[in-house]
Amino acid sequence: MTPDAQATTCSNILLKQQKPRPPLKILAIFFHPSASVTAMGGAEKRFVETLRFFCKRKDLAITVLESSPSLLKGSSITCKRHLLSSGFRGKGWLSTYLGWILWTLRATVKNIGLVQHDAPSAIFVSNNTLPNLLSGYATSFVLRLPLWVIVHHIDTPCSNVEEPKGHSLYSCYRSIEYGRLVSLVKTFAFYATLFFLRKTDGIIAVSNSTAKTLRNNGVSDIRIFVSGNAVDVDFINNVDPQDDKETYDGVFVGRIAREKGVFDLLEVWKEIVKIRKQARLLIIGSGLELSSLRRKIAESSLEGNVFLKGHCNDKELGSLLQSSRVFIFPSLFEGWGLAVAEALASGLPVVAYDIPALRENFGKCESVFLVQVKNVERTASTVLEILDSSREEADRLSFSSRTFAKQFTWEEVAEMDLEALMTSQK
Repeated sequence: MTPDAQATTCSNILLKQQKPRPPLKILAIFFHPSASVTAMGGAEKRFVETLRFFCKRKDLAITVLESSPSLLKGSSITCKRHLLSSGFRGKGWLSTYLGWILWTLRATVKNIGLVQHDAPSAIFVSNNTLPNLLSGYATSFVLRLPLWVIVHHIDTPCSNVEEPKGHSLYSCYRSIEYGRLVSLVKTFAFYATLFFLRKTDGIIAVSNSTAKTLRNNGVSDIRIFVSGNAVDVDFINNVDPQDDKETYDGVFVGRIAREKGVFDLLEVWKEIVKIRKQARLLIIGSGLELSSLRRKIAESSLEGNVFLKGHCNDKELGSLLQSSRVFIFPSLFEGWGLAVAEALASGLPVVAYDIPALRENFGKCESVFLVQVKNVERTASTVLEILDSSREEADRLSFSSRTFAKQFTWEEVAEMDLEALMTSQK
């Protein structure tokens, strides 16, 4: 072979070696409850924000199967999307769960068709709710595809409260005043979730505390990557506060559920009103416990002090946060604490229960005050200290909050998620 021929052959071999790999194809399952159960929560926000970055990548082709009504409609997200409803309407816990079961069955059938058409390399489940997990696992099992799941939190509300050894999860739910049937369903959902998580090929946990909870509950032989969460600080900083007449001393954002501490929050505010008669609290969120919360507000004679606001868009949420003085978050468990990050980005000091995820992610922030779980008196006194602080101290806390929130970026989180997903090709 002549030198020129050898050079041509080597060049061809080099070109073949440098040929770019085809994009990683992913089928993402994005089930989310309707607004009557919860507005867009942390899990949903996280998926939507990271999806924006995924869709811009040339090395990733992602198809999304989403439950209706869509949270992606009208967004700048360009990925291929399919919308699927459960085909069921009803009210209350049982109707909600039945609708989720029907959606899971329909989604599994739809997924199999999408896999046969798009030939993805892996199934990507956007969060660890059972409809997502079940449909993802069934599709993965039938078509022998790797299954990856983002785990936001494992619902163990008693894990942060001093309870006797051997205290059952069912008793835990009963202790925060859920009914027998709901407590049974939630207990079943907890163990079913763990069962299917043990069947996955990989897990992306949003925090080290979430990863630890998984391992402590037997999910130890699965690859677990710790990624994180973030907040769009620039967006929040460009939102204007509400009119001066619509200001609030305290604000809470989250799902209206007992494990989120909203009923503890009313007890806290009763203590505050004893000292500050006109103190105003805004509770932002929706959920199946909303009617119970309204009754409790009336029974506590707090109608003139506590105000409820349901689902609102990101702009309105940012405006309401910036029109408040302190964020109060007595949640019994969290996977990361996105609501806290949004409050910090809005310049608010935060008073919250001292639970592992919040301690891990925000414990070093000077404007985050963590108090013992279920300690209503200490929570109220901490809030009062902040409300009574000087203008200079309030400005210092606000600066500390905004500065701390800047470290959490969606682009970095999306890159870490993608790094984990890329291992499904290996």
